[in-house]
Amino acid sequence: SKDTAQKLIDSAKNSFGVTFSKESFTFQLKLLIEQVKFIEDQVKECETKIKELMSKIDSPITTIPGIGPVLGAIIISEFGDMPVIVATGSKPRKLNIPGFDKTIEACEYLNGKAAGDNVAVIGGGLTGCEIAYELALQGKKVSIVEMKDDLIAQTGVCLANSSYLREWFELHKVPVYLNTALKEVKDDSIICINNNKEIEIKCDSVISSAGYIPDPLSPKKKNVYLIGDCDKVGNLRTVIWKAYECAMKI
Repeated sequence: SKDTAQKLIDSAKNSFGVTFSKESFTFQLKLLIEQVKFIEDQVKECETKIKELMSKIDSPITTIPGIGPVLGAIIISEFGDMPVIVATGSKPRKLNIPGFDKTIEACEYLNGKAAGDNVAVIGGGLTGCEIAYELALQGKKVSIVEMKDDLIAQTGVCLANSSYLREWFELHKVPVYLNTALKEVKDDSIICINNNKEIEIKCDSVISSAGYIPDPLSPKKKNVYLIGDCDKVGNLRTVIWKAYECAMKI
């Protein structure tokens, strides 16, 4: 109530702990508050200046999550403008076609996301073929759609693996659509283009294994080294070799 509020105000006036020289203490508190505000303004001004200087330096240290201009300036002042190694990997390629959001990404499937009984696998690289092989072993109906003229066309794959998968699909009559591009994903089928003709493939699930693209946290520049898939999607051998070259430069 209003009376209670007034009592609190009156009590606060006499709660300082002393009963003498109240005007002097009040003046002293006022000065302290003004000093605090002055220091806060100086801190803000310093932070603004630090941001300007860090922007001119263009150090990659601030591209690291959680490190802003002030913390970055502290680190640089302690250790200098040290090299930054970016190894943030890649991200799945998303096709700009209608209904693509209905697909299951290959890693999602490998991490346990369920697929139906009639599955279309988009991408006939090693990952896509191994997924199709696993699904077929489970007794599911599988179709493979590949833009290139052969399955597992990428270099660096063990010939025994690629040859076995091609022969296994042929032996078990797994439908493989080469030189075929995905046009649309529907609820119960996919529409593809082959030799300028549309074909419809019935399915209840679509797994996208259309590859990966680099996903660097920072662009390549002075003192910033990109390693692994964030620079160029490759394999374990290329990653190790790139890391070795980077270490030798640093």
